[in-house]
Amino acid sequence: MSNAKNREGDEDGGNVTSMDLAREAVAEGVEKARSAVSHGVDAARDRMRDSPLSERVKKASARAGEAAKGGYGAAKEKLGHGYERARKDLDQLVGDVNVYVRDNPGRAVLIAAAAGFALGFLLRRDRRS
Repeated sequence: MSNAKNREGDEDGGNVTSMDLAREAVAEGVEKARSAVSHGVDAARDRMRDSPLSERVKKASARAGEAAKGGYGAAKEKLGHGYERARKDLDQLVGDVNVYVRDNPGRAVLIAAAAGFALGFLLRRDRRS
């Protein structure tokens, strides 16, 4: 009640209501809670930083990072080898086709025409459906 008596005469001449007092009390409570939580978080952070568990977590994280890098490197190497092998096989196939066409030009033209006819027939047939 002493707060109410001290605040009865406000600068604007009005009376301080119980709602104003409640707002101020809530604001003070929120600020105290915020300060306590902030202090608790800081204290927990300090304890975790110095904790042996924190060191174990850091070491495990570093090991996991190294393992991920190693796995990435191995996958990259395998994909590189697979790409090189596929490229060599394709180069070999292109070379074989070139030799076959050079040795048998008539057959190559007939095979190409038959393949074109079959492909055209299949595509034309799909459009009618």
